[in-house]
Amino acid sequence: MKLKKICVLHLNQIGDLVFSLPLLKALKEAFPDSVIHSIVRPYLKDLLVHSPYIHRLLYRERGIEHSFILLKEVRKNRYDLFIALSNSVESLLLATLSGAKVKAGFSNFPWDLGLDVKEKVEGHHGWYDHLKLLNRLNVDAEQKDYVGLITLPTEEDAMRLDGSRISQIQGKYVVVSPGTSARRRVKAWEEEKFGDLILRLSERYGFTPVLVGGGDSIEVNDKIIGIVREKEKGQKINPVPNLAGKIDLKDLCYLLKEASLFVGVDSGIMHLASSFDIPVVGIFGPTDPFYVGPQNRRSAVVREEMECSPCNLKGCEDRTCMKRLEVQKVLEACERLLRK
Repeated sequence: MKLKKICVLHLNQIGDLVFSLPLLKALKEAFPDSVIHSIVRPYLKDLLVHSPYIHRLLYRERGIEHSFILLKEVRKNRYDLFIALSNSVESLLLATLSGAKVKAGFSNFPWDLGLDVKEKVEGHHGWYDHLKLLNRLNVDAEQKDYVGLITLPTEEDAMRLDGSRISQIQGKYVVVSPGTSARRRVKAWEEEKFGDLILRLSERYGFTPVLVGGGDSIEVNDKIIGIVREKEKGQKINPVPNLAGKIDLKDLCYLLKEASLFVGVDSGIMHLASSFDIPVVGIFGPTDPFYVGPQNRRSAVVREEMECSPCNLKGCEDRTCMKRLEVQKVLEACERLLRK
C-alpha cells in the first residue's frame, strides 16, 4: 500500500493524545515519504507542534461552523488514508465524509458504516486498541510505548521560561497531580492522604512538592496545601506552589521532564510524566493499568486488589478501592523507584 497523504484525527484528552504518539511514529516509519497531518483540539497543539512525525496540524474547534470549515479543509487535502482514533458520532461522520481513499477507525454502529477498516475498542481506549488498528492496516510498530516521543522546543526557544513560575522552583522537587475531571471523581484519592504523603516525602528526601492539574484542580490542590501547612509541626517545608491552571502544556512538560519524582492518580498528566521517563507512581482504583498504566520502566502502579476493581469507571458511590489504599503503600512504591 502506497500512501502519499495521511490524516489522523485524535481524541480530546492529554492522555489519549500521548497514547497516539507510537501510532504516528509507526505510520511515519512505514511510509517515510508520506505527508502526515494531525487533527487536534487547539489546547493540545504543544504536544505535537514540534513532532518529527507530522507535517501539519489542523485544529478541531468547537461549534458547527468550525466543523464545516474543518470538513472543507479535509476534503480539499484528498488523503489516501484517514484514521479516526475517536469513535464519537462527529468524528466518524468526518471520516465518512473526508473523501479519503481508505477510512479507518473504531466501531460505533451505525456511524461506523462509512469506515473501510475498523476495530472494536477494548477496555479503555488507548495504545492497545491503536496497535490492533495498525495491524489491520498491515503497519508494524517497532516502538510500542510513548516513552521519549514528545519533542520539546530547542534550548533557544525555551529561554522564555526564564523568570516563569517553574523557574522559581528551588532544588529537587516532586510533582503531585491529585485532581480528576468532574466526571471522573471516582478516581480521586483523599486530600488528607496526599497531604501526609507530601510531608513524608519532604521529610525523607527534602523534595519541594509542586502541585499541578487543570483549572478544575485548583480548589483540591489548595485543600492539600492547607493540610500540609496544618500538619507540618515545625518541619521546614519549602513553599508549596499550586500551578493548577497557571501553566500551559509546554511549561508542564518542562516541569515534568526535570522532576525527581511524579505521584498522581491515573490521568493525562501521569502519562506525560511517564513519557519523559522520570520515576512515576500511579495511583489506580477503578481504571485498569493493563490498558492505561504508565509505560516507562521507572514506574509503579499502586492499587488495592478487589474483586470489583477495575470497574472501568462504571464505579460505585463508596469508591472502596481508593479509600482502602493507604499512604504507606504509596510511599513504599516511591522509595523503591528512588532506590533504582
